[in-house]
Amino acid sequence: MEMIRIANSADVQEDKLLPASAGGTPLLLTRVAGKAYAVSSKCPHVGMPLGKGKVEGGAITCPWHGSRFDVCTGDNLDWCNAVAGIPMPGWTHRLLALGKKPAPLPVYETREENGNVFVRVPG
Repeated sequence: MEMIRIANSADVQEDKLLPASAGGTPLLLTRVAGKAYAVSSKCPHVGMPLGKGKVEGGAITCPWHGSRFDVCTGDNLDWCNAVAGIPMPGWTHRLLALGKKPAPLPVYETREENGNVFVRVPG
């Protein structure tokens, strides 16, 4: 698995999402504390796109069901607590999860070199 160039470093900004692709894998790039990170562009809940999600404090929030993930590690921080971005009461969270257990968001190894961002995606 080689590193694939996917963006200019200047295009990857703090708390913003930049869509990209590496080896046919759709990704989202962002920057946390100055370092570039690449994550899957699909939420592990039901595969909905994360591109319109929010990134704050190193976490991305799914715009569909409110799940939150650590951009640096992929760890699940919160699981299914909203519908179309509208927070729902706690008793509905299990229903919103559709029987799925909390899952991490795939995170991909990134490196910056000479003003470019590279990522390693499993073949």
